[in-house]
Amino acid sequence: MPTGSERFLDTRSLSADHRRLAQLLQPGMSVLDVGCGSGAITRGIAEAVGADGRVVGIDISEELLALALTTHGGPQNLAFEIADVTRHQYRDEFDVVTAARLLQWLADPLAALASMVAAAKPDGQIIVLDYSHTRARWMPEPPEQFRRFYDAFLAWRADAGMDNEIADHLAAMMTGLGLVEVNATLEVEQAVRGDADFETRMALWPGVIATRGHQLVADGMIDEAERAAAGDAFAEWVRTLARSQSLHLVAVSGRKPVSP
Repeated sequence: MPTGSERFLDTRSLSADHRRLAQLLQPGMSVLDVGCGSGAITRGIAEAVGADGRVVGIDISEELLALALTTHGGPQNLAFEIADVTRHQYRDEFDVVTAARLLQWLADPLAALASMVAAAKPDGQIIVLDYSHTRARWMPEPPEQFRRFYDAFLAWRADAGMDNEIADHLAAMMTGLGLVEVNATLEVEQAVRGDADFETRMALWPGVIATRGHQLVADGMIDEAERAAAGDAFAEWVRTLARSQSLHLVAVSGRKPVSP
């Protein structure tokens, strides 16, 4: 059974959580989903391209790939494989190569993006969806214990070489790699009290606190008491006061030129 952040990942869907990609897909397309995680969105991609299409989901996590195979591995047009984004085997093979919420975790996102471009056919499309973490907003302001955790989380990410504003840099990265027809679409990830998925979407941060939070403790960014207090305070805030959460996501697409 999924635990921690895996449980949240498997609630996502193509139509709700990778909207620009959903608009681009057509029956018969071949798609590489990089960093596919639990496979929930990847399964939606396979359904969108139909029996004549082909979808491959790759991820470096054996645990997540096992979940993907168990939960979403039924369709004949869908395969899951263990692979690193920068060391996969694919060259000039897919109509669409996509990654959602992946490059934010990488110390060298440009190398990963270049590897995605290599996997696309000439005239194929690259589409990347990711966050600008500095633009996250909550109403009303969450408790101070959570704000301290969030600030430490961003500092921990920056110390590890991760880009807290990767969404704002994707278009320039794609242009620099020679992609054409580069377009950016804002996709705010919104949670509003009263919506059916409010509690599910707000569960993102308790998952982060329970998983990545232990890494922050191990690396000396916070102590265990602060981590636990952040989780408790955020859960109580969601239960009693929280009205909304807005996470800043941008979907950026570009096309691989037919000739260099």
